[in-house]
Amino acid sequence: MAEPGASQIQLPTAFYYLNDDFLCENTPVHLIQNELENAPSGKDDCRPATPLYIYSQAQLHRNIQGYKNAIQSAKMLDRIHIFYAVKANANLHLMELVRKQNCGAVTVSGYELQAALNSGFVPEMILLNGNGKQIWEIRLALKNGCMLNVDSLFDAENIISVARELQKPARVLIRVNPGLEKSSTPVHSYLSTALKNSKFGIPLHQFDQILELLKAERFIQLVGLHCHVGSTIRDAAVYSTVTRILLDIRQKLITQGCNNLKYLDIGGGLGIDYYHGTSEGQSPLSSTGDLIQAIASLLPPDVEVIIEPGRSIVGNTGILVTKILGIKKSPDGGKQFVVVDAAMNDLIRPSFYQAYHHVLPVCKTDSSEGIYDIVGPVCESGDFLAVDRRLTQQPVKGELLAIMDVGAYGIAMASNYNMRGRAMEVMVDGNKWKIIRRRENFESLVQTMIDGV
Repeated sequence: MAEPGASQIQLPTAFYYLNDDFLCENTPVHLIQNELENAPSGKDDCRPATPLYIYSQAQLHRNIQGYKNAIQSAKMLDRIHIFYAVKANANLHLMELVRKQNCGAVTVSGYELQAALNSGFVPEMILLNGNGKQIWEIRLALKNGCMLNVDSLFDAENIISVARELQKPARVLIRVNPGLEKSSTPVHSYLSTALKNSKFGIPLHQFDQILELLKAERFIQLVGLHCHVGSTIRDAAVYSTVTRILLDIRQKLITQGCNNLKYLDIGGGLGIDYYHGTSEGQSPLSSTGDLIQAIASLLPPDVEVIIEPGRSIVGNTGILVTKILGIKKSPDGGKQFVVVDAAMNDLIRPSFYQAYHHVLPVCKTDSSEGIYDIVGPVCESGDFLAVDRRLTQQPVKGELLAIMDVGAYGIAMASNYNMRGRAMEVMVDGNKWKIIRRRENFESLVQTMIDGV
């Protein structure tokens, strides 16, 4: 759509400043916003273009290539498989780009599974995960030849029932809950998925019961084991621990006659640098290469590994552009609020997880820095994007801010709370860009309401 005249250049990161302008690849962010702002409004009541998600295609490719390079360096090209975690961002345009890089897909709902199929992922390289799979979701997976994780006794019974109904084999992995202590996965409690009190996976003391059920069923093909310990993991040693746990269980199962355990799925969850090097309190962040090296040396020759990156594939590919509506102080004068047009319904991670996202001005100016809370218009005290944040320049009404690293669990977790339409999404490719999701308007919000307005 937009072609500012600059030639495409190779950059260490897709988002950077050129003079005082903030760019995505070769395209100034404010030019995208300006062109959208001046486009015909149609039925949008002359609404501004912001809040607006902008993604970098080059950064997406760079992140996937980082995994591929690490796998090649470890001489594991045919033995470590990248399955993209669709829950991180299920935009079909983005998913198609991932699929073209020969990745598989991990899904946690029927519609995510359908999105993966529609995006062209090879069905045999799609895995349906989840602790509460419904019958129709299991049926969709088996009809298309996808793999499934077994998460519980009732889950196993449901998968067996559908496989018998369809007279089709079900390739399954058993999701293991090793009952780790919280200190083993030092992340937010909502992001830990392999603790002894977690809802996910099969605890070791129930393993034999479910194994016997699966082994007795002729339509079940047990092809592997799975364990996902959590998200925003900073230390690749966690993956070594998971791999060792699964290898130990695998060896025991082989002695019990399970001879087709081809896969170990060690999950995803590798963190990214949300702090952009600004927080000294953070532990060192492992790279994709560290992750691959942590597991490669442990693998026997007859084992293949599935990894499930989501955040580390798409997290730093996206920014959320928001316009400053005004600045105000708290009644006691102790807080300065920058009120913006993005809100917790657009990006809930700060409110939900107390997550940090770096904030940068879209256009630099010479002004004094200060400490501010960046808050949205939603009618909740918990509606904030940043708290006690030092901004490098004084915020001014009408100016734009970029909330960084929102490509994962940004639009994917967005909602219509306060009847706010979800934001538009744009993909940048060099000096060109295109809309990959229209923003929602009033008509799109009410169209599913039976006998609505």
